[in-house]
Amino acid sequence: MKIRHILMLAAGVVALAGIPLAMAQQKGDATAQQGAAAQQSADAQAQSEADARAKRRAAAAAQKDEAIKAGKLDKGAKEAEEEKPLR
Repeated sequence: MKIRHILMLAAGVVALAGIPLAMAQQKGDATAQQGAAAQQSADAQAQSEADARAKRRAAAAAQKDEAIKAGKLDKGAKEAEEEKPLR
């Protein structure tokens, strides 16, 4: 009987020791999901900024072509480069 009680106590201690580990793993999973969502949001914002920049460049190129056709701009004119944001 004594060995049985010792084994039951040992099993109880092991179960109690496993609770904080399970809680930490569950919290880690939630943190990873939040991090993934934040990364996706940042990627979407960067993509939208890149799309807007590409549209502005295309519009500027179209205006330049129209100005050249209208004779308002000589063909050797250089494009003004867009300033890149400092990071």
